[in-house]
Amino acid sequence: MDRNKILRMAKNEYVKWITNPKMIILVVMLIFAYDYVILELSDAADKMNVNIQIFEGFIGISNSQVLIMIIPIVFIGLMGDFPRTDGNSMLYIYRIGKTNWLMGQVLFLMMASVTYLALLIGFSIATLSGKSYFSDKWSEVTTKYYLFAPNDYESNVAKLTTGRLYNNLKPTEAMANIVVLMFLLMILISMMLLVAFICKRKIAGMVITIGIMCMGNVFAYMENNTRWLFPSSHAILEMHFDEIYKEPVMDMCWSYMYYILGIAVLFIIALVNVDKYDFSKIQELEE
Repeated sequence: MDRNKILRMAKNEYVKWITNPKMIILVVMLIFAYDYVILELSDAADKMNVNIQIFEGFIGISNSQVLIMIIPIVFIGLMGDFPRTDGNSMLYIYRIGKTNWLMGQVLFLMMASVTYLALLIGFSIATLSGKSYFSDKWSEVTTKYYLFAPNDYESNVAKLTTGRLYNNLKPTEAMANIVVLMFLLMILISMMLLVAFICKRKIAGMVITIGIMCMGNVFAYMENNTRWLFPSSHAILEMHFDEIYKEPVMDMCWSYMYYILGIAVLFIIALVNVDKYDFSKIQELEE
C-alpha cells in the first residue's frame, strides 16, 4: 500500500463530496433540527429563566425519535453515489492500484462521517451559545421542565432527554458515548454501500441499507430484544438503560462490539472482493 496515494485518493473524494450540490439536504435537516429541538429547548429555558448545558442540544437531537430516523437517512442520501465513478475512474484506479483505491475510500468515508457529525455538533452548540453553560451537570430544562410545565403537551422537551439518560450518565459521558456510537453507525452505513458497489449491487445495496435503517427505527422503540439486531438501536444511548431502575438494559460495550465487528466483517469482504472487481466495466456503473 502507498500512503501518499491513499491520502490523495481520500482527499479527492472528500473535495468532490463536500462540494456536491446534494449537501443542501444537510442544510434542510439542520433547519428541521433547529425547529424541532433547539428552538424547543431555547423556549423552555426562557420560560424557566435558566440556561442549558452546552451539549444538551446535540444530545436532544440524537435522542429524538424523529431525528434519529432522519439523521442516518440523510447521510445515506449524501453518500448515495459513494463511491463516485466517472469515465476516468478505470484509468485512475489502475494507476493507483485497487488496494490503494479501497483504502482511500475507507479513509474518505471516515472523513465524511467526522464532518457530518462535526456539523451537527457545531450547529447545535452555536445555536444555543447565548443560552448555554459548560458544566458536567444536567440543566433544569432537561430534568425539571415536565414539573415546571406539566400541561405543556405540545412541547417535546421532556421527551428529548429522559430519565433513562440523565439518571445514569453525566452530560459529558453521554456526549462522548453518543458521538462515538453515531460515528460507528455512519462508518457501518458507508461500508455497507462500499461492499455493495464492489459486489456490483450498488442500487440493491442502497435499498437494503435504507431498509435496515427504517426497520431498525421501527423496532428501536419496541420493548423487545429484536431491536438489538438493528444498528439504529445501538446508536440511541437512552435505549441502553431501564426507564425506572438505574441499571443497563444493554451494556454499551456490546453496542461497540456490534459496530466494530460489523465494520470489520464488511471491510474483509471488500478487501477480498476488490481484486476480483473488473474496473474495465466501470462505465456501466456511472451515475
